[in-house]
Amino acid sequence: MKPDTIDLRILEALMEDGRASHRQIARRTSLTTPTVSARIARMTKAGLIKKFVPVLSVDSVNPRVLSLVTLKVSSTVAEEVARDLALLREVEDVYMTTGQGITLKVALDSPQGLQSFLKLSALAKPGVDVTSSQIITSVVKEEPSALLPSAMTMNLKCDYCSEEVTRSRPYTVAVGSSHYYFCCRTCKKSYLDKYGPRLEKLGPARTD
Repeated sequence: MKPDTIDLRILEALMEDGRASHRQIARRTSLTTPTVSARIARMTKAGLIKKFVPVLSVDSVNPRVLSLVTLKVSSTVAEEVARDLALLREVEDVYMTTGQGITLKVALDSPQGLQSFLKLSALAKPGVDVTSSQIITSVVKEEPSALLPSAMTMNLKCDYCSEEVTRSRPYTVAVGSSHYYFCCRTCKKSYLDKYGPRLEKLGPARTD
């Protein structure tokens, strides 16, 4: 399932200001507030929008020592090592790269902390070699990309049968702030037959 032009207009508005209310986004995109709310709910449920987080100014927080660490990892342990490293508080980013490599961006309190980090058990596993470690001396730009990718997909699952929703306009039931999506009319009807009485207690249902 791919985002349509309405989704892209909303995403562009969110990229400019993630704090904007649904009403403000509606005004900027010439859409209705319910449409904006429904589309954001759908993109979030489909995993296209992962989360909303603040981007802190580098000049406004206590200085940290940022480092790039490159590893050469055996293919048999690469995914396990990457998952273990992603759990560490010091590790901000983990990238799997070509040539059996993993690159980390690490935030530390001091340059001396880099050596301690490199001695971690995750980096001392058989099949893991540190090929380079570099301290970042200056941050010129550190922000999420402002450009939307040319190709995006949404992995939206049917709330009744759990099959993938492939229609560009899925069958929808909305109750309050909750939205439920279906791959076909049959699943939508079956869901309402089964859970309709429970949904009625939450408020009037809107269907599409």
